Amino acid sequence: MSDLPLEGIKVVDLTTSYSAPIGTMQLADFGADVIKIENPKYGDLSRNWNPFYKGQSIHYLYMNRNKKSVALNMKSEEGKKAVYELVKTADIVVENFKPGTAKKLGMDYETLKQIKPDIIMASLSGYGQTGPYAKRGAYSNLAECMSGMVYITGWPDGKPTGSGVAFGDSIAGMFLTQGILYALIYRMKTGKGQYIDVAMTDSLVALMEHTIVQASMLKEEPERLGCRDVSEYPYDLFEAKDGYCQLGNANATDWSPFARAIGRPDLGDKPEYKTAEGRWADIDFLHDVIQKWALTKTRAEIEEAMEAEGQLYAPVYKVSEMMEDPQIKARDMIVDMEYEGMGKYKDKGIPVKMSETPGQIRSMPPHLGENTAEVLKGVGYTDEQISEMVADGVARTYK
Repeated sequence: MSDLPLEGIKVVDLTTSYSAPIGTMQLADFGADVIKIENPKYGDLSRNWNPFYKGQSIHYLYMNRNKKSVALNMKSEEGKKAVYELVKTADIVVENFKPGTAKKLGMDYETLKQIKPDIIMASLSGYGQTGPYAKRGAYSNLAECMSGMVYITGWPDGKPTGSGVAFGDSIAGMFLTQGILYALIYRMKTGKGQYIDVAMTDSLVALMEHTIVQASMLKEEPERLGCRDVSEYPYDLFEAKDGYCQLGNANATDWSPFARAIGRPDLGDKPEYKTAEGRWADIDFLHDVIQKWALTKTRAEIEEAMEAEGQLYAPVYKVSEMMEDPQIKARDMIVDMEYEGMGKYKDKGIPVKMSETPGQIRSMPPHLGENTAEVLKGVGYTDEQISEMVADGVARTYK
């Protein structure tokens, strides 16, 4: 196997909680040496989130594989000095403090580029480093609300609905990784580092697709459609005998194969249904026809009928069902992991598949301070100095 594409890239990871750790984990999956700096007393905040298993939070696990944990008190002069020593040998620094905090800690870009002129520094926050809301705190659901995403999510006759996972955190983490990779390429060309500012709200606004143009150009307020799509019908959620499924017409200019699949070829020949606009005009009738048919079938029977006509089908899976699906397994998206003190568990795999330099899960999420001694020795600290730092509460080691 070829070397990992980010092998040799060193990241000083000052992040905590969720959003930015997702980004640094992606870098680690593809070979970057990610040194996670944690508070010696309680570590990454996600180590303390419910639910717990055998006394340890499960949240920390799914954001921190392939990283090293160094427990340092960055508010102390000795702890700050140790981080600066790491920055001297680093390529990238990542933080997700509330804007202004990094400067107070002496960990802002202007300070760090004096230590390492070509350093790339990335910050992730709720609203960004500029603007009237910059210093407000934010979580994923708040960013989803601000972006307009919550308003257009849910059923037409129901309340606005957030996503079932911390979508804003994950998406912002992905954009963070994207920006870092852009900056690495720029540095390869010019030798110059730079500063990257990513906001959760910005990241979600960027995903709002047609809705911004719709509101601007057409003067129409996009509204909740449930599982429908304004561009095509049928594209909707239906209930089967044994659960729910999403169905879709595979060809917007010819819906007759879909009509045949549901046993209503006569509807496929109707002139008024030849266009998506025409079908949307009679959406309630068509929905009821399809729903009546679906209730007579199991999901497997619906899938068979859809596939026979080349139409679109997906079951609405519970998480446990998704984990057992043969396609998900074939793509190695569910992987076996083991964490000391918690035992074996399953986690998500690596979604980006590369032919020459695929990502790897090389190590489990680290315990708090597991790599403190190893990493500090790598930048010149002696055993005696590390022991003194631990005794003074500046650092923490594991076992």
